[in-house]
Amino acid sequence: MKKHKMTWLKASLLLTGLALLTACSSNESQHPELPKLNTNTERLYIAGLSSGGYLTHQLHLAWPDEVRGVAVFAAGPYACAKDGVSAALFNCMAVSRGAPSAEKSLQLIEGAAKEGELGDPKLVANSRVYLYKAEADPVVAQPVSIALEKTYAQLAPEGLKIHTQALAGHGLPTLSSGVACEKTATPYVNACGYSGAAESLNHLDGPAKKAVQNEAKGQLLSFNQNTFKAEKSKGLAEEGFYYVPEQCAAGGCGLQVVLHGCEQGAAEVGEDFMRLSGYLQQADARDLVLLFPQAKTSLPNPKGCWDWWGYESKAFATREGPQMQAIHAMWQHLNSAP
Repeated sequence: MKKHKMTWLKASLLLTGLALLTACSSNESQHPELPKLNTNTERLYIAGLSSGGYLTHQLHLAWPDEVRGVAVFAAGPYACAKDGVSAALFNCMAVSRGAPSAEKSLQLIEGAAKEGELGDPKLVANSRVYLYKAEADPVVAQPVSIALEKTYAQLAPEGLKIHTQALAGHGLPTLSSGVACEKTATPYVNACGYSGAAESLNHLDGPAKKAVQNEAKGQLLSFNQNTFKAEKSKGLAEEGFYYVPEQCAAGGCGLQVVLHGCEQGAAEVGEDFMRLSGYLQQADARDLVLLFPQAKTSLPNPKGCWDWWGYESKAFATREGPQMQAIHAMWQHLNSAP
C-alpha cells in the first residue's frame, strides 16, 4: 500500500510538472518574436504623447544620427524632471514651483553630449520636428510645452513646426475618433477635427503616397518585449505591438515608433490608442511600419508612464537608460534584414 501511494505521488508530481511546462510554453507562444523587416533607415520617425512625448525627445537627442524626425505631443524639455517625481509633478506638468527653462535644458543637453550620454546636438538640426500643445490641457501646462518649443528653436530652427490646438484637452488629436476635443479622459484620444498623426507626418515625411482610407488594411500584431529588456529592467511590459501594411511585409518601408502616454498602454485601454489614433491608416498610405512599445505599471510607476523622471534608472534620459536602450534595440532590429 505504501509503495502504491509513493507511485501515485510521483505520477502526480510528474503530471504537475508537465502542466507547468506546458503553461510556460503556451505563455511564450502568445508573444512571438519581433521580426526583422529591413525597414528604411532614412525614414525613421518617433512620436509620443505626454510621457511618451518626453521619451520621444530623449530618444531624439540620444540618437540624432539615426532619427529623421519626431512629433512630440504635450511634453516638456530634456531632463525637466531629473530631480525626481516632485519636479515632474510641480515643474514639468503643473508649474506651481516654477516653469522649466529652455536655457537650462540646453546646458544639460550639451553637458550630457560631452560625456557621451547623448549624441551630437548639432545633428538634431538635420531632422524635422513637430510640436503640439493643447490650450485647455489640464495635465501639461502651456509654459512646459513652450520651454520645449524654445529648446527646439535652438536645436532645429529650420525643421520646426508648432501647432497649438484651441480648446483641446490632454490627448492625441484626431479628426473624429475618441472623446470630445475639450475633454481629458481615457483613452486620451480627442476628436478635434484635426489629425495629429496626419499633420505631423505631413511635416516629417511629406504628403501621403496614397489616399488615406477609413479602415486599416494591415496587421496589428504583438511581440515579446522581454527579448529587448536590459538586465534587471522592470519598466517594459512583456507584450509590445507592431503594425505592418500589406505592402511592407517584404521590407523596404519606413518606420514610425509611436509611444503611448500614461494610462494609455494596452494594459489600460486595450488597442484603443493604437486603433483610434489614425496612425494605422497613415501607415497604409505612406508605406510605414509602426512600432508600439509598451510600458507597464509598477509601485513607483502606477500609471504605466515611460521613464522621464528616473523611477527606473538615474540614467533614464541617456543612452544608458534601460527603456532608451530597449526601444533603440527594437528599431534597429526592425531595420535589419531577415
